[in-house]
Amino acid sequence: MMKWREECVRCLLDARIYDAFRGYATDKELQFILATTVGSMQLPKSKAFRFSWKAVKAVLGDIYALEKRKLLEETLSKNLKVPDTFDEALTMMTMGNLYDTAVGGEYRLGNVKFGKVVAVGAERLLEKGSMVYAVDNLPEVPYDIMVAKFFQEMGWEVTLVAREESYEIDATYSELVEVAQLLGWEGKVEALPKDCTIFDPCSKARELREDNDLVLAKGLLNADAYIDYKPGGDVVLAYAAKCKPLAEAVGAQIGDGVVVEGKYLLKAFKR
Repeated sequence: MMKWREECVRCLLDARIYDAFRGYATDKELQFILATTVGSMQLPKSKAFRFSWKAVKAVLGDIYALEKRKLLEETLSKNLKVPDTFDEALTMMTMGNLYDTAVGGEYRLGNVKFGKVVAVGAERLLEKGSMVYAVDNLPEVPYDIMVAKFFQEMGWEVTLVAREESYEIDATYSELVEVAQLLGWEGKVEALPKDCTIFDPCSKARELREDNDLVLAKGLLNADAYIDYKPGGDVVLAYAAKCKPLAEAVGAQIGDGVVVEGKYLLKAFKR
């Protein structure tokens, strides 16, 4: 298991402290959340973030349920259209990932503006075949659907996927289906069981990876899960650089968009 970096420890603790106070936790509830969070650090990093979030939900409920719907409505009120070019698709795909809640350190929603797109191995997306597109935050899903339609027009057979359980402001499977229907999505939509990411060693994730030529996964949690589990296969990760380790790995700055082929990210982390 990868050793925890100082920035990652601070991010994990800051995230759950932020959640606790957003949810008006009592001192006793805060102590439970922090104790569970520290205990979760024996797990792989992506799993620790999910496990500690469950502690928040256990005592405070799904504290971002209303906020993420409000942010989704803001996105849906915009003039959404399918990108005209590949570069525009990369920008739309990563800019939408700026939406977030509890990422701390240098990043907090509203404090950082979108920079540039840093692409390393993104040309893999110019090929054709079958693609699993794992979404991240709910407010960015409308952008993802526009980008997925762009890839369909390029010749990709695209399957959108999301987890069944809620995590911060991430889209659940049921929310993904709702937005996909609203925006006229004509491809497949699949569910990952419980809190399983597309890179976790659960049977459904493994089946989807094996049955498709490429995995395109959005967000920091999926990037961390890929580094944690190193599942193999062709993978491209796309995220807004909101933490130093995942920014520095590809020479990006906080606020930049990143599109990176998985093998390059593993090399950067010497895995």
